[in-house]
Amino acid sequence: MPRKSKSEDKEPLKPPTPDIVKKRLIKGGVRRVFRQSIEMRFVLQNARVELPPKTLKDGSVGKKNQVRYKCAVCGNLFSQKDIAVDHIDPVIPLHRSEEEMTIDEMAYRIWCDTDNLQVICNTPLKKNNGIPSCHKIKTDEENFIRKKLKEEKRDDHMYRIFELKQEYKIYLELKELERLEKIKRKEEREAKRKNKANK
Repeated sequence: MPRKSKSEDKEPLKPPTPDIVKKRLIKGGVRRVFRQSIEMRFVLQNARVELPPKTLKDGSVGKKNQVRYKCAVCGNLFSQKDIAVDHIDPVIPLHRSEEEMTIDEMAYRIWCDTDNLQVICNTPLKKNNGIPSCHKIKTDEENFIRKKLKEEKRDDHMYRIFELKQEYKIYLELKELERLEKIKRKEEREAKRKNKANK
């Protein structure tokens, strides 16, 4: 009997309802306008760090200072293309779904005060040797909690969120051990190949 592919096992995707499409378009529009807001500029300005100019290939010193931004989680410095301004308390609460929220609620949560915003590193995995950025770790944790809460359908979501955050830390530690094991196996294979080539 032929084996079913993963795509065959999944339920067929339902097309989004007109209401959901409208919400997503408006949410995207509010996000784009919010990027130009005073709140966003204030948070970026507070995370901004100026470093001495780069030394050029010919040995001379550049004219402009280097601009970097400090990640609120890991404390490292990143260029503007490798950061995101993140909502500490996410726009879609962990115990709710986009479908349950009104457009007004989403707009209000996007356009929040500066104390709910942080500059956080968002370096792509490929550029970061496969190590997830602080933004990816936070987003993955939120998605992990959302998925679990949806499966469990529990009312005591606030206490359960705390438990799931602890579960996610353990999950991350296991993933990191797997990653290190994978690197170790790869290095061992490379060493064996070199030994064979030298014989």
